[in-house]
Amino acid sequence: MNPDHRIPVAIVGAGPIGLTLANLLSTYGVPVVLLEKNSTTVQQPRAISIDDESLRTLQVAGLADEMLKLCALDYGSVYLDTRRRPFAKVSPSTAEFGYPRRTAFSQPQLEALLREGLGRFGTVDARFGHEVTHLQQNESGAVLQVRAVDGAQYTLHAQYVAACDGGRSPLRHMLDIGMSGHTYEKKWLIIDLEGTRDNFRETRVYCDPRRPGINLPGPGQTRRFEFMLLDGETDEQVTDEAFVRRLLRDHGPDENAHIVRKQVYTFHALMAQQWRKGRAFLLGDAAHLTPPFAGQGLNSGLRDAANLAWKLAGVVQGRLHAKALDSYQQERPEHAWQLIEMAITLGRIMMPDTMSKAHLIQSGFRALRLVPPLNDYITQMRYKPKPCFSKGFFVADGAAPRDTLVGRMLTQPLVETQDRQTRKLDEVLADGFALLAFADDPQKAFDGLPAMQFEERLGINRVCITSRFYNPFEAPQGVVAVRDKTGAFEERYPGARDYWLLVRPDRYVMARIPRKAANATVDALQRLLSPPEAPCAEPAPGAALEVATCKETP
Repeated sequence: MNPDHRIPVAIVGAGPIGLTLANLLSTYGVPVVLLEKNSTTVQQPRAISIDDESLRTLQVAGLADEMLKLCALDYGSVYLDTRRRPFAKVSPSTAEFGYPRRTAFSQPQLEALLREGLGRFGTVDARFGHEVTHLQQNESGAVLQVRAVDGAQYTLHAQYVAACDGGRSPLRHMLDIGMSGHTYEKKWLIIDLEGTRDNFRETRVYCDPRRPGINLPGPGQTRRFEFMLLDGETDEQVTDEAFVRRLLRDHGPDENAHIVRKQVYTFHALMAQQWRKGRAFLLGDAAHLTPPFAGQGLNSGLRDAANLAWKLAGVVQGRLHAKALDSYQQERPEHAWQLIEMAITLGRIMMPDTMSKAHLIQSGFRALRLVPPLNDYITQMRYKPKPCFSKGFFVADGAAPRDTLVGRMLTQPLVETQDRQTRKLDEVLADGFALLAFADDPQKAFDGLPAMQFEERLGINRVCITSRFYNPFEAPQGVVAVRDKTGAFEERYPGARDYWLLVRPDRYVMARIPRKAANATVDALQRLLSPPEAPCAEPAPGAALEVATCKETP
């Protein structure tokens, strides 16, 4: 294997996760080869729900604005009892990360957008109709045997390999990585429609043991139904058009709508026992399979891509030590499993197996309405696990788990630039590391900050956010100054004048540097961010934040 002829990253699988990873790596300037055994991207609906964190990832990749044009933004869910009366509602109104918490989309349109987005770069070699048949690794790289659609075979050498090849993941099998969890006993029928006559824009969840189901609106007069198969029903029986039309007639005005797809699925709650083996990484469905009840399958995969992309870029470009890649396995599985558990819990609410259980659950939710904090916990989706890490590539701030800022995703408020333009915060953070100061005088925003040997190597962008009561002018050279336009940043970080925040490219806080005692944190960062040519020092005690849980409680 000649290192001079290796590509930095080979991505196997051009679904939404592989395509997003390719776009992110290209944004960071990393050449990739993208291999997909199919001749094109998917043409039929699959995933249909995208959340605020995922839209933020597309923002980093420069595609969020185009994506929003294809979406039905900001919708909620209504849970219906056995008589189809509402007993619970989920309608989040916050946009902490810059986007609505729930948005409907079409996967074929997303994949087409992501594939088109690759054309912005000269660093992507996208090869559709190319299947990986064998993978071999050693300490210096990986060798992939590839078969093209015309039968031609060739060898590809890569420094790193990203397996984004789906739930059946041939690469996961080649790596001999098992999965643990469980498969649902009951199958579900998925029906996708075009030309719906139902203009209700919330998801209806039918929590009825006689036939649990979901009715989801989509963009452009599309709609999806999902129904659980009952005992004795066969795949052939439930996909018969007459059977499907009867189900549609019983659940709204779409009996005669155009059926795009009708297919039976088995749902899984599974996770790979390793997410990394040697120089190969598992992402998306190759790493975890999530029940659809929370709409988090694709979103968890996009989190994988956001987490891994900047680390791969830093390593292959010589800015980060290779040990930074170990944190992918440290950081992602815990949060992904929390979301799987959330989906399992929602499934129990949707699929009570007896009428008595259904009435008990539904009466309990009605009672929650009488307690505003508990009702708010449901309606605002505060039960969704926060995007945060209990251990990984960051330096602890010593705060209690519920209070810590480190390992959590940074909020994204609206800010005002010096030329009075309104922007989302990430637009001024750019696509790399950022060092944030909250100060009324940008000239003094970084006074007292110790020298950081890694700052130039990592290309850290310095940003001063002023209070909403101060105009952001007269910033010194090398500092971007913006105004906290609505006060959302100060509200989220009320003590922000007392520290600086080092933010990673994936928008997670890497360190909180106290203004009055900065040296200890900066020293810990310099050990963690030791240059690639130097031995990677052991992190300082407490450098990995020990957090038992990041779930909110009522």
